[in-house]
Formats: sequence, structure tokens, C-alpha cells
Amino acid sequence: MAQGFRERSFFARNPHVLIFLACLGVFTLAATLMSEAMGTGALSTSFTKILGQTLCLCLVAIAMDLVWGFCGILSLGHFAFFGLGGYMIGMWLMYERTRLIVEPSLAGAALPPTPQEISDAIAGQIFGVVGTSELPLVWSFAGSLPIQLALVVLVPGLLALVFGWLAFRSRVTGVYLSILTQAMTLALALYLFQNESGLRGNNGLSGLQNIPHAGGVSQAWISLWFLWGSALALALGYLLAAWIVSGKFGSVIRGIRDDETRVRFLGYPVEVYKLFVFTLTAVIAGIAGALYYPQAGIINPAELAPIASIYLAVWVAIGGRGRIWGAVLGAAAVSLVSNWFTGGGAPDIRLPGYTISWVNWWQVLLGLGFVLITIFAPKGLAGLVDLITQRRVPDRHGADAGPDQSALREAEEGR
Repeated sequence: MAQGFRERSFFARNPHVLIFLACLGVFTLAATLMSEAMGTGALSTSFTKILGQTLCLCLVAIAMDLVWGFCGILSLGHFAFFGLGGYMIGMWLMYERTRLIVEPSLAGAALPPTPQEISDAIAGQIFGVVGTSELPLVWSFAGSLPIQLALVVLVPGLLALVFGWLAFRSRVTGVYLSILTQAMTLALALYLFQNESGLRGNNGLSGLQNIPHAGGVSQAWISLWFLWGSALALALGYLLAAWIVSGKFGSVIRGIRDDETRVRFLGYPVEVYKLFVFTLTAVIAGIAGALYYPQAGIINPAELAPIASIYLAVWVAIGGRGRIWGAVLGAAAVSLVSNWFTGGGAPDIRLPGYTISWVNWWQVLLGLGFVLITIFAPKGLAGLVDLITQRRVPDRHGADAGPDQSALREAEEGR
């Protein structure tokens, strides 16, 4: 029977995966049928985009939960990787859309334009707003979609790999590591604010919702395409995260979270595990950002500000860190409630001599909610779900089957 216990399938050991995938499938189908693209109009195109963006935020929340909830690394810089993924795909979107406008306008010239003239015209259109007409070096591959898609993965991954290697080999941990990740994010944001960065400085990249070669396709359909793509990415990300944490690798990173020194003394290369998780989650965040910003339509350096990464940690804490579906729940709840409060859905409250405008007070409300959940529900919304469903920890009978009190009991080995 012990052998049967060990050979249970992945889905049998993780029933929450099938439940999540089923819920995500039902949600995506319902949103599709109610979208403007399908003719019903129950969901506006703008709200369909909000739903797609929310799915992307859920994906980056999974990345944050892996690195913090399971591995114990409180990274306050993961939204920087999210933003870098957006910048990489945004470069191609702006370049290709501008090329499709410039080339027909030059075609009527007496002499056919040379490739250099076309490149200069594109650069003038994109960078005229920052006072230059030269294409920066970082845009060398902006005209190639396959290369830019590769950079969506490579740029956040390489930055995380280099930063993580330097930090983990020096055994920087705890609050010091959190401060370093925040400093990295701040430095990157300040650099991107400069026009010399080659990414249009404070202006950022705009018009990303206008997908090249899709001029005859309505925004209603484009928003639906991105909703489907975001749902697929979230499903794959959830599967990957659940697979990682359900096996031996997951046990090791939990051990690192709970007692890093003990895991190191047991002979495990702690720094390698931490570096792998840090880099992998940066890549996941970059993919989420590449799907998010074409739906948002614009990205600028403010998106990479340290406060954004702090918000990400708050979402995971509210949902319940150490639970993959808890991170998704927290990100989705905060994102949708935030859009309701800041988008005019919540009516202003008029008091004698003062009016409470939720656009200005939403962050105060979010902070208050975070404090209350931390005090009264430390396991987050996931813990409240356990309470509502009356989930109980199973009775533990028999002697320890391992050296730790949390190990399986003899009576449980055959289950």
C-alpha cells in the first residue's frame, strides 16, 4: 500500500489543480460568450481587457508566491521583471506599427527608399518626442517578432540570474535581500526615466493595443484573443507551479524557507535552489508582463516603481502565501476591487464639508484591509476559505515515520 501511495498520479495528489483549471475554463467560456465580440455585449471591450489584465496579474502573483510563499525569498523587485517583459514586446509593437505607416508614405517618392531611409523615418516617428531621430542600439532587433519574444524570456531571466547569483553566493538573506531587490527595481526605474535609456524615457511606449497586421480586426476581438492567451498562460503557469512544489524539489524549497541552515547542513546546494526559483519566477513574471501591457495599451517607467512590487507582495499576503490558488485569489480580488473603486464604480460619499472620493482613498482602504487580514486572518483569504468549508487538519496517529514531527506517521504511510 505504501507503493500505491507513492505512485498516485499528480492530479490525485493535487486535486486543487483540476478544480482551478475547471474554474478558469468556465470563467473564460463565460467571459467569451458575454463579450462584445460575440455580439451579446454583456461585457464591454474595456472590461474584457480588465479581465485579461487580471489574469496576467494572477500569473505574476503565482511567481511571487513561488519565490516568497514557498522559498521564503521576499522579493520586492519582481514587478520589474513584469515591466521588462512588457517593454520587450512593446518595442516590436511600436516598431512594426510605425513601419506599416512609414513605408506606404515613402512609397510615393520619386526614388524607392533605401532600408536606411526607412529605418531613419521609423526612428524619427518613434523618438521625435524625446528630441532624437536615431534608432537606439537596444532597438536593433525590434523589427523581429521571434527575437523580441525570446527577449521577453531572456532579459528578465538574465537579470534575475546575475542579480541572484551575486546575492545568494554572498548569502544575503532576510530583510537585507528584500532591500537589495527593491534597490535593483528603483535603479532600473530611474534609468528608464532617462531619455538616454533608449526606451523613450518618461513617455514610455504607447499605442500597444493597436496590433500590427490586425487593422481589420476590431478591438473587441483583439481583447478576446488576449483574454484567451492570458487564460492559457495562467493555466500553464499554475500547472508548472503545482508540479514544482508537489515533488521533492518543493519539499527542499519549503525546507529552505523554514530553516535554510538545516537544509544546507543536510547537503543540499541551497544557493542553486534559490537561484533557480528566483530566475524561473522572473521569467514567468516577464511572460505575464508581455501579455498585460498590450491590453493596457501603454507602459512607462512608473510601472517598475518599487511600490508596484510591494503591492504584489500585499496581493499574495491577502490571498494567502504558500497556497498557489491563494495567490491567484488575492491578486484577482484586489485587482477587480481596485478597478471598481478607481474606475468610478463606487459612488463618492458626501459628508458635511468633505467628500470621500474612492479614487483618492482606495490605497488607504487597501492598506487597512491588509492590516486587518494580517491580524485576524494571517493565512489570508485562503485561510478564510478553509474556515468556511470547515477544512480540518487530519488526526495524526502512530509514531513518527521521519525525524521531524511534521513527517508522515506510520499509520499514514499506506494511505
